[in-house]
Amino acid sequence: MLTRNFERLKSEVTAHVSADRVAQGSYETCFIGCLANGHDDPEFIENQYGIPFMVTRIAESIFEGLRSNEAILFFAAIPQAIGSDGKDLSRVGWKFLAEELRALQPVPDDIQACIDPVINGIDLLAEGKEWPKAAACSAAADAATARAAAARAAAAAAAAAYTAAAAAAYTAAYAYAAAYAAANAYAAADARLRQRDLLLRLISEAPITKEDS
Repeated sequence: MLTRNFERLKSEVTAHVSADRVAQGSYETCFIGCLANGHDDPEFIENQYGIPFMVTRIAESIFEGLRSNEAILFFAAIPQAIGSDGKDLSRVGWKFLAEELRALQPVPDDIQACIDPVINGIDLLAEGKEWPKAAACSAAADAATARAAAARAAAAAAAAAYTAAAAAAYTAAYAYAAAYAAANAYAAADARLRQRDLLLRLISEAPITKEDS
């Protein structure tokens, strides 16, 4: 999937910002709503602009966690980061999740023992490779420890359900690891700013496959 209709995207973002129609907390004025005709429809954005579902959901989550003025600036910065048609953003979401897992505060060893192979698995996805079937937890970790780690992660990251949903195609371990990754988003304002900068950088660095998609 490659970005498309870039000039339309840039025009839509500029129009919403200029008209002061960008605001948090409403599907009509939120990050997704402004690009999807007032609906909570990331698939519309994917089809119209070639921005993957996962990237849109991550961007929306960051948008909602920023201060209001910073949220508007973040929304306005998305076209600048994309830059053109033909950009491949398919691996941006995985790279973001891997970086977030690496940025976690120290956790107990039993949880880290499950997170480390998940980071390795997500790194493979970010390289366009397949998730390894045996990458859930180490063979030495027993099921009770894995379940306890998953429960603790899920409790810490209830707000990250959208990310966990993406894990169904992979492993249960990815579900709670991804939830962990998004949990940092709600810890402090500076974490959101870090996430904003990370996502914009990853989008900007994504390769352009061809000039027009």
